[in-house]
Amino acid sequence: MTPGILESISYYGLAALYLLCLGGLFLYGTNCYVLLLLFRRNRSKGEKEYRDVLKNFETSPWKNDLPRVTVQLPIYNERYVVVRLMKAVSALDYPRDRLEIQLLDDSTDDSVEIISQLIADYRKQGAVNRHRLAFFHRTRRASLVGPFSQLQRHGRHMETASHLGSRGLASRHSHRGHGPEL
Repeated sequence: MTPGILESISYYGLAALYLLCLGGLFLYGTNCYVLLLLFRRNRSKGEKEYRDVLKNFETSPWKNDLPRVTVQLPIYNERYVVVRLMKAVSALDYPRDRLEIQLLDDSTDDSVEIISQLIADYRKQGAVNRHRLAFFHRTRRASLVGPFSQLQRHGRHMETASHLGSRGLASRHSHRGHGPEL
């Protein structure tokens, strides 16, 4: 084989590989638009189905038989996040007699004062009285496992526990899935 033929074969081979990659990227990009179109087309159907499930759940006998849930919030120097975290947890759509919120603060900054002020404000508004709220502040920290083990010792009727860190904010209905299947 002459050098000219080898160059033209490698040129066409690389061009074919380039076009194959380009076609794959095109299909991958159009897939995004197809998924977006399918989502927009079926969004109202999903919302209707969600409302129907909630309506059926409200009339079902399971509503009064939900498990007790303990939401555990280990916090360490989260002064900028703790306000959003408390707001999200206090807005959970779950029966208040079956919900317990536990905060364990290992902070070395002023998070303790912020949390204490938040709890006082929520109690003044009446938002926390409906919850069973426990707040623990540890000054001596031995390990990362410590917060959860300390909180579990204080859990009253912990059939279901949810560990939410400061970056794991919950939606209002996130604990509905822990109940019986609908």
